[in-house]
Amino acid sequence: MRPRIFCGCSGWYYGWNPELSLDWYLANSGLNAIELNASFYRFPFPNQVKSWAKKGQSLRWVVKVNRGITHRLKFGKGTLDLFKAFRELFEPLEEHIDFYLFQLPPSMRPSFAPKIQAFISKAKIFEKAAIEVRNSEWFDARWLDWAKKAGLTWVSVDCPDLPRDVYKTTDTVYVRMHGRTFWYAHKYSQSELLEVAEKIYKAKPKKIYVFFNNDHDMLANARQMRSILEKKLL
Repeated sequence: MRPRIFCGCSGWYYGWNPELSLDWYLANSGLNAIELNASFYRFPFPNQVKSWAKKGQSLRWVVKVNRGITHRLKFGKGTLDLFKAFRELFEPLEEHIDFYLFQLPPSMRPSFAPKIQAFISKAKIFEKAAIEVRNSEWFDARWLDWAKKAGLTWVSVDCPDLPRDVYKTTDTVYVRMHGRTFWYAHKYSQSELLEVAEKIYKAKPKKIYVFFNNDHDMLANARQMRSILEKKLL
């Protein structure tokens, strides 16, 4: 079976978007997915979510979970109530959301695994949970196996400070391209994109999600990657 491919940018409010709008992204990007990062910093207004749901039905969405859950409360007391409010806010968009992205802070070590797993279970998001770790201690077979057993999609990262490999803990490969030499400020070459694409296909996923978070070059690189991945299917 051929994998389904979803490529996108980590937002649309950037200089490469002349209108800084979702409308422009939908009409001109040539991409089929979007990773909403703004939700990490603040809860959007309800009318914004309703507008995205109305306009963005042609995209598959990933919503980055608010930092109040991952960085402030750290999956502790009050986290479930906060996430409930967060998810209810996104209810108009829910059918188009494939993942809720939990980006952990660098200070969060594997000792938090039981707390994270308990939260995911109680929050009942199941296959929609994607986890991105930022501490190198997580990159160990033990924790990859933990994520697999917990049904968590592990987010592979391409960045300066963490292992650059492609991991698969569910039937999905999810990769975030932050910038290889500098965070958020690296233009990926064709050879670098081909290298990542090869690793993705070797993992034999059913679904592929690749998002670019390298600011100025994210649109061009996302278009390149989508083309590379789709040509590999021919």
